[in-house]
Amino acid sequence: MSTNTRFYEIDLLRFISAFFVVVFHYTYTGYMEGFSTIANFESMREYSRYAYMGINFFFVISGFVIFMSVEKGGARQFLSSRFSRLFPAYWAALCLTALVTLFLGANVFSVTPWQFITNITMVNELFSEKAIDSAYWTLFIELQFYLLVYILLLFGLMKYFQHIIAAVLVASLFALYLPIAQSDGMWTEIFPHWSGYFACGGVFYLLRRDGVDIYRLSLLVIAFLYVLKQSTLFGQLMSTWFKIEFNLYVIAIINSIFFASFCITAFCKEHFLRQRWCYYLGVLTYPLYLVHQHIGYMIFNAFGTPSNMTNLVIGTITLMLLLAWLIHRYVEVKLTKGFKRFANNVLGGNSEAKAGGTQSII
Repeated sequence: MSTNTRFYEIDLLRFISAFFVVVFHYTYTGYMEGFSTIANFESMREYSRYAYMGINFFFVISGFVIFMSVEKGGARQFLSSRFSRLFPAYWAALCLTALVTLFLGANVFSVTPWQFITNITMVNELFSEKAIDSAYWTLFIELQFYLLVYILLLFGLMKYFQHIIAAVLVASLFALYLPIAQSDGMWTEIFPHWSGYFACGGVFYLLRRDGVDIYRLSLLVIAFLYVLKQSTLFGQLMSTWFKIEFNLYVIAIINSIFFASFCITAFCKEHFLRQRWCYYLGVLTYPLYLVHQHIGYMIFNAFGTPSNMTNLVIGTITLMLLLAWLIHRYVEVKLTKGFKRFANNVLGGNSEAKAGGTQSII
């Protein structure tokens, strides 16, 4: 596999995944969790309730592209590249969300100075502080994944990468059958609900890099079993939380379609969706994910009525896409070089992105 390969179809997949999450928040959780009860789309919730699975796909994509990007890099290079990639857009979205909260939060959303300070670190969970935007919970999970990758690089363990992926997959699958899988800690802990998805991405990367053999095909089967088990288990938990049935067959089918689509990337030299234009959707994904949720809810609460909600949701999605482009164009593009220089000076190493290194959600 060429180190210069960019899998444009992954840009498309991650944008679709992000869009699914936006739809889920705007048409389902906003009403069901009381964040924006004006956003009552009763008939649409029958279908949009399943759009949350975009999160699962994010983690698989992240596993694939992160392992691809660090193949020839060192530990300090990895830290440097992740810092310069994550924080410019995150800080911009954090400041924007906090500012909008001050003006439109009303009695639903609030922000305190200490909460804002801890959120700047992206590890506010370590300070027992809530994220200013609920969507940020996945960032803490991603950081745990990055820490594990950093340890592998630091101690030269990447040569055992295939066996480590196998161990993580098996352990994650086994743990899903234990009481630990029912714990609320899934929102702050990577194991077992999310670790297997990163490992799935690693399996796809191994197949793409090294080709097919019995061992890697066996890992692919285990990965598929993990995806089916986790997604259906999570669907059962969702049914309990929301008191609404989530059809496990629908969940299994959606996840199977995504799994099959990623198999095309892993097995096929060419891909009919490996088109350059997908890149322009890919660059919107991270900032879109960062800004959409609470700002969207606050817009609904401030300006929504039973008669205008459909148009307001469409308009808000359009606004979020515009904000995502502005953050990418004027924050990520403009500030990334400066952040890279800072990261190099502090951490050492070359933080230039390697093959596909910016193709995960973050």
